[in-house]
Amino acid sequence: MSRDLAPYLDWLRSHGVAFDVAGELARDDDHVGPLVEGDEEMRPVELPGIPPFVEHRDPEAGLAADHATFSLAMALLPRIAPGTRFWDIGCGTGVLPVAAGLKGASSIVATDVDERAIALARRTAADANVSIRFSHGVLLEAVPARLEADLVAANLPHKPCPPGGDLPISQRAGEDGADVHSAFAAQAAARLAPGATVGFWLHSLPDPRLLRAYAAFDLTLVSWKRRFLQPGEYEDVLPWFLDRARRGLSYMAESSGRRFLVGGVWLARRR
Repeated sequence: MSRDLAPYLDWLRSHGVAFDVAGELARDDDHVGPLVEGDEEMRPVELPGIPPFVEHRDPEAGLAADHATFSLAMALLPRIAPGTRFWDIGCGTGVLPVAAGLKGASSIVATDVDERAIALARRTAADANVSIRFSHGVLLEAVPARLEADLVAANLPHKPCPPGGDLPISQRAGEDGADVHSAFAAQAAARLAPGATVGFWLHSLPDPRLLRAYAAFDLTLVSWKRRFLQPGEYEDVLPWFLDRARRGLSYMAESSGRRFLVGGVWLARRR
């Protein structure tokens, strides 16, 4: 196992997180550069096994698919068969539900708390001729109770943010970064049938209680990468991140003097 990954996994286990590592653990390309790349309002998306399509985006508002979206897409697409019932909770610009639809998923539901994101996702879906039920609202509360899912994407906010900290709504998740996922995990445990699987991308800043919240699920890490912090990035809240790492509440490492987080795609299968 990589010397960059093993210490992070040991750190999680020391905080009581129970999980498996996939036998064929994928090593994604490291992310180096801005979180949202480019200023185009429309960008082509090419993913293996499906036709290319166009993402409608608003980079200035931070509404655009990022490296985490594409890592999750690469992990989930092989798990989608024709007829898979697919939900995307926090759909952003619609890249994941559109990709799922092009792969053959059915009964696709996509939700977001940001109406601007849903408007962009509707355009992404319309151009790709993929039928998606969109819903504005909070987490699984936005999904009608009668619907069921086989596979759920939940790329949710998980950055720690101090009181008054300046992080966009798409990133902040309480003082320890675990609030949004913890709320979602509780809803998912009550809502999803045994065998249903949740997929999400997670970096190493939030408190490990985020993963412990998935106690009703079997957790497996299926891919990982290093996510380097760039000079000036998160300038207002970086001292908060560093202080948490010093106290062992977050995990951060260095390579050649550059700070990085460990990130990866997790699958949570409902027992």
